[in-house]
Amino acid sequence: MEENNQDKILEDIYSWLEDEVKKLTEEFDENFRNPNIVLSGKTGVGKSTLINAVFGHPLAEAGEGKPVSQALKEYNLPGVSVNLFDTKGIELDPEEREKSRKSIVSEIEKRATSSKTEEHMHVMWYCISNESKRIEDIEIEWIKEFSKYLKVIIVLTQTLDSDNKFQIEVEKEFPNLKVCRVLAEERALFGNMKIPAFGLENLIVETVNLLPEATKRAFTAAQKIKVEEKVDSAKKLVQERLNRYKNLAHFADGLPLGADMLGKGVVYLYIAKEIMTVMGIQVNNNFFKFAKNTQPLLRSIALPFVISEGGKVAGKVLAKKGGEEVGKKVTAFVVQLLGKTAGKGNIILAPAVGLIFGAYNRRITEKIANTFIEVCAELLRNELDYQNLSEEEIMDILSKNMGDRMHGVQEEIELLADDENEV
Repeated sequence: MEENNQDKILEDIYSWLEDEVKKLTEEFDENFRNPNIVLSGKTGVGKSTLINAVFGHPLAEAGEGKPVSQALKEYNLPGVSVNLFDTKGIELDPEEREKSRKSIVSEIEKRATSSKTEEHMHVMWYCISNESKRIEDIEIEWIKEFSKYLKVIIVLTQTLDSDNKFQIEVEKEFPNLKVCRVLAEERALFGNMKIPAFGLENLIVETVNLLPEATKRAFTAAQKIKVEEKVDSAKKLVQERLNRYKNLAHFADGLPLGADMLGKGVVYLYIAKEIMTVMGIQVNNNFFKFAKNTQPLLRSIALPFVISEGGKVAGKVLAKKGGEEVGKKVTAFVVQLLGKTAGKGNIILAPAVGLIFGAYNRRITEKIANTFIEVCAELLRNELDYQNLSEEEIMDILSKNMGDRMHGVQEEIELLADDENEV
């Protein structure tokens, strides 16, 4: 019964905030467009290995692929915000090969004329085995043709030595294209000798540089090679969105007594959802469903600042006995959420919590957001198979680590809370 009441409270609050959340989500989506990456090259050059290394899933996980044209298939990897297109035909007889080339070029050219950026083919990774030390005339023709219609990066896969003569040869042939040498996965030679994977970070950087702005954030989220790129992307997002978070917080001020507190909590949950999304951590796209699973995270943000009645000089009284019926229910829920018992109907909290769930404070919001970014980065660095964790397992890890981090920044945030000029 108690759980049902909590769900009802969350549903009421979500209905009040739904329009504002919808606007925020639409704005976010405008700059989180899936990039379209075309893979090309001979069979056996390591395209699937490359995709597995960069995105954490081999092409086989995407099934047979959806035919887009005679020689082009689209693949959508689970939980990866990138659309992959694989070409075929270079190994066919000359007549069939020409048909394939025309089919691929026709599709790329058609998409290039679209007014919608998300329909364009954005970047091609043309893969050539570095071990072969050879690029065929037909490949040179294909690359030159493709580069008329989209950005092309030549990826020299299966690179096992430091000799860059082949790279120099390719660069002379294509002086205006980027050439990246990579070894997508560690290669064992004999005995205990191994060659570690390398070159993937450079490929990520060069790809980001060529992608349209609206797709860079989604690609950065999808790749699993450079955590620092994800951190930078999340911090940039927070700076862009601070005023929009402020608007959502001010909207929550108009909610009934008690509901305004949890409405302010929604601001932090929404920030967390956006940060997790741009860092490529599994998250439910439906905000309401996401919020239902993130109560521990909200507790981890607030609990370090909760003080007992009769303790330090009281901060702001956030909830008072009485009020509208919904306000009573939400007040009771917030009490439970924070793990406190309300004496005489009041919740006495430290000044920082008064600002966290009361008036909007930009600097506090920014500090909490950046702290959460650090927590997410820690997950990405320490949990190498985080893609295989359930949303509940991920939230358990993030909530615990966020609570630990919030204790560490408690004094700093309390000082920000005392600065009335920042309200």
